[in-house]
Amino acid sequence: MSAADPASSALGITASPSSCDTENCPSYVVPGTLPFGFCPGCGHIKIAGYIDQALRRLNLPKNQVVLVTDIGCIGIIDKYYDVNAFHGLHGRVLTYASGIKLANPDLTVIAIMGDGGAGIGGSHLLSVARRNLGITLIVANNFNYGMTGGQHSCTSPLGAVTPTTPHGNLDMPLDLVRTLQPSKPSFLGRTHVFAEGQVDMLVEAIQAPGFALVDIWDFCIAYYGGRTTLNKGAMEHMMAELEMPAGVLYRGDRPEYSQAWHALHAKEGGRSAPQGLQVVGRSRLDRKVGIILAGGAGQKIRSAAGLIGAAAIMSGLQATQKDDYPITVRTGHSVSETIISPHDIHYTGIEDPDITIVLSQDGLAQVARKLKKCSAQARIYADETLAGSIETPGRVIPLPFGQTAKRVGKLTIAAVAFGAVLAVEDLFPVEVFEAAARATQKAAVAEGNIAGLRAGLELGQSRRSV
Repeated sequence: MSAADPASSALGITASPSSCDTENCPSYVVPGTLPFGFCPGCGHIKIAGYIDQALRRLNLPKNQVVLVTDIGCIGIIDKYYDVNAFHGLHGRVLTYASGIKLANPDLTVIAIMGDGGAGIGGSHLLSVARRNLGITLIVANNFNYGMTGGQHSCTSPLGAVTPTTPHGNLDMPLDLVRTLQPSKPSFLGRTHVFAEGQVDMLVEAIQAPGFALVDIWDFCIAYYGGRTTLNKGAMEHMMAELEMPAGVLYRGDRPEYSQAWHALHAKEGGRSAPQGLQVVGRSRLDRKVGIILAGGAGQKIRSAAGLIGAAAIMSGLQATQKDDYPITVRTGHSVSETIISPHDIHYTGIEDPDITIVLSQDGLAQVARKLKKCSAQARIYADETLAGSIETPGRVIPLPFGQTAKRVGKLTIAAVAFGAVLAVEDLFPVEVFEAAARATQKAAVAEGNIAGLRAGLELGQSRRSV
């Protein structure tokens, strides 16, 4: 269809010069697969043909095109085209398409779903439009869940009679274009299967640099179309009644997300990617050791446990960490279970801890039951204000962790406590802990934890006789 075609102009389409004469360019449909496997007379058949014509017009390399679909009647469409395809869960089309486009921005990614998928994946639809990610979304909008029995969908018109709205739909239908327009994507268009100029609209949408939506009003011959008369006149009347006009309704010029993302990260080229932890010392540990840090919010329990694990790895050991804390992260308990071992660790839980560090009443309340059942060989390093509250067959070692941390910095209490433990327990070299702090934390935080560790070492060495 030429740029001067009146039907195309009526839809507000600016036709691009054809890359290939549609009639002479080979079809993208896999030979021998026709007819399309939709119900006889289904509007999806028309949409499938329009997509083929648009691909032929653009003459794109087949290995550079990806069709992404989901569960739903329209979802079977991907198998008919001789291009790459990805088929996934209902409503999740745009999540898969986003990953594909971000991984390879040079691909032409075309997502296809029905109004059911648009409703189920509505949050994904909003997110992709906000990002203006370079995906073309074609919505085969037939106003019902045709795959599961014709139930009403998010686009079913007011008064629509379906199995789930037998007396007429009371929900206002979702206007996909107006919903997405505030996000200023690259292209928003609406049409219906009886309209002229659909191929031109699809071509422009596919060529749009950022996110493009083509909302194609369709009909379901088995269910919703069988309960109403959705011909050309009925479609146009419904559009007028709902004030949802056809045509190219928005063109935006925001940067395309994947290109902008890669450009942003290219500016950080001098910053190296995170590196794995390197072994810088050797532990003499010959057995698995389970360590529990039991404290409260703000005591940097998880950070300290992470340092213990990192130091263990940098000493040639294996390590795991499991954390427990309430959703109110700035109040309540904070408990971390860390296992270090010279051998592989196949279970990350600690039933009978070898070492427990107790730093707050909240933390003690969380581990009290476990301490009551622990072995007599267990060592419990507790702040001196809490030691008298602990019921355990294990050995309780009271130390002034809180008072010591006040001199160094109150956020270092967990590092102070572990320093005292390290002075008594032969777990790994002290200098490896310091190296782990510098390798995994910001300089100021690392130096604070190292100061806490050293204060704890002095505390532990002075109390080794206990």
